Amino acid sequence: MKKGLKEDLKERLLKKELDRMLTVAEAAENLGVSKSTIRRFNKQGLIKSYRIGAAKHRRFRKKDLLDYLEKNS
Repeated sequence: MKKGLKEDLKERLLKKELDRMLTVAEAAENLGVSKSTIRRFNKQGLIKSYRIGAAKHRRFRKKDLLDYLEKNS
């Protein structure tokens, strides 16, 4: 596999993983906080969430969690 092709594949896989949507529980586990803390961070505008489906369940992008950690570490 050529180097340029390998790098392109790596970038696409990384972007796909960073765009992956996490549940409240998964996001909380990734940050090492409780589910209620994740919800509070969302209400305070510290972490963006996306509402999914008719029940409007919250989902969080991995990239948004990383952005939060970069700003608050």
